[in-house]
Amino acid sequence: MLSEIQVAVDVGSTRHRVAIGAPDGKLLAEFDIPHTPAGFGEFFRRIERLSQQRPVAVAMEGYNGYARPLDRMILGQGFRLYSVNNLKLARYKEIFPAPAKTDAIDGRKILELFRLRDHVPLARDVLQEVAPRCRPPTRSLSG
Repeated sequence: MLSEIQVAVDVGSTRHRVAIGAPDGKLLAEFDIPHTPAGFGEFFRRIERLSQQRPVAVAMEGYNGYARPLDRMILGQGFRLYSVNNLKLARYKEIFPAPAKTDAIDGRKILELFRLRDHVPLARDVLQEVAPRCRPPTRSLSG
């Protein structure tokens, strides 16, 4: 099985900071996207180009609902989606501090959590997998 490409999204109200990491921990790309259809298109194009047919896992904050509709689009692509628990992320950053608070550093911290999730319980608790919703079967009104 191919190792997954890991994508971190630091969610903002009008722009999102994205960091993409290779399975070995190498940072492949960092960029901002606007919270627009064009920005979402750019997000998926870059992931497609960098993933080279490998599985993709995306971790993103759900801050004040600004993750929508990107979160649904990610699941629609068949990617694994993780919600970042902001309180536990803040605790993680207290224990393993970064030099400053920036969107780029937050994105890199989320990528770090991907690498540590199988080894450090706190890292595993910060990332919570989101299961795709199953639609209930539709009923016919005629019978």
